[in-house]
Amino acid sequence: MSLSPSSRTEILGHGERLLWGLTWYLLVAGPAFGWSWQESTHIHGFLSQGYSWTSSNNFFGHSETGSPNFTEAGVNVRIEAISWLSLTSQGLYRHAGKVENRMQLDFALADLSLLTKKNYTLHFRGGRVKNPFGLYNETRDVAFTRPSIILPQGIYPDRNRALFLSSDGGQLFFENHADWGDLFFAFNVGLPRGPYEELKASVFGLDAPGQLQANRPMYLGQLRYEYNAGEWVFAVSYADAELEYNAKSRDPVALLAEFPFKSGIVSGRPLLFSAQYNGEKVCVTAEYLAQFNDVKNFGPGFAKTITSESWYIQGQYRINPQLQVTARYDVFYLDRSDRHGRHLGLEPFRPRHSAFAKDWMIGVRFDLTPNWMISAEYHRVNGTAWLPFKDNPNPNKNRAEWDIVLGLVSFRF
Repeated sequence: MSLSPSSRTEILGHGERLLWGLTWYLLVAGPAFGWSWQESTHIHGFLSQGYSWTSSNNFFGHSETGSPNFTEAGVNVRIEAISWLSLTSQGLYRHAGKVENRMQLDFALADLSLLTKKNYTLHFRGGRVKNPFGLYNETRDVAFTRPSIILPQGIYPDRNRALFLSSDGGQLFFENHADWGDLFFAFNVGLPRGPYEELKASVFGLDAPGQLQANRPMYLGQLRYEYNAGEWVFAVSYADAELEYNAKSRDPVALLAEFPFKSGIVSGRPLLFSAQYNGEKVCVTAEYLAQFNDVKNFGPGFAKTITSESWYIQGQYRINPQLQVTARYDVFYLDRSDRHGRHLGLEPFRPRHSAFAKDWMIGVRFDLTPNWMISAEYHRVNGTAWLPFKDNPNPNKNRAEWDIVLGLVSFRF
């Protein structure tokens, strides 16, 4: 199913009107039924300010000279409407170098309980819904819920964060609790969010002037198992997303594609396996991603079918309830059959080290109070596969070996 821009706008408009309508109905008509918004409304927020320095290349702004251009501020509201309906939304301001600097609606959904039994429940959630992908995608927007300042970039890239964070559509969510453990299943159908400028640059290796947009809904599912109240966690996640590229006049993508060029398709199907052990003081996490990518209808200049690969292993040690240290090694290959970038096919647009990234990280976090947290981490990186294009517009000037130092102060209420 292909969606025109007008169809997409109409769908989003209906969803927003429905959520606002439900909210206003509760505020205006609720008191007549004994419902109090003061007792049923929960408001939380957060503010995080970061600083980045890199030995070369740029990350979160012009970091080679030090950059404060990493800010996250958000407010979320949850309204317990009635026993079987709740409304949740979050507005966010995010500044991440030249990649992102805007206000946005992170998520806004109505949660309808379809079935509630002793051991299992079934929910439908509609609106702008969080995507359950891996262990951290649903909670990555709040610094307190991340294990580090930045997540493993091969699986949770900051440069195109919005694409998989949430989507405009619906979700069926099932959970079952038993003596043998807890089972969760979620299935999402929705339009992926933009903008797609960073994704476009990573596909073509240049800042192409054409428009990349979703031409059909994205399908995403996750099966998750937890044992002994989350001591052991295992999950498998899968998504199927497709975007369409429409070229402009004198577009280099069109010049290297088939003639006459109308539009091309960029699709990705990531499959992610996750495992985690949570002990009293130690937490060990590992995830493996295989993403099947197709770039088609472009002709020999850009058409390709590749499988990207990424994995990491991470250990966290809680020295005391306020202080913890984290160490991680993560790897990302743009094409697992060409791990050293010898056959990129787009040179001189990109150097070989843009095909991979290997990152050693060590970090420390100190919770000053339940509301205040400071953290710092050091990364030693070999490769530039997940380096933001907007902050580094000339890939041939990037260096393969580089260091990152990150600091963050965060407050929540």
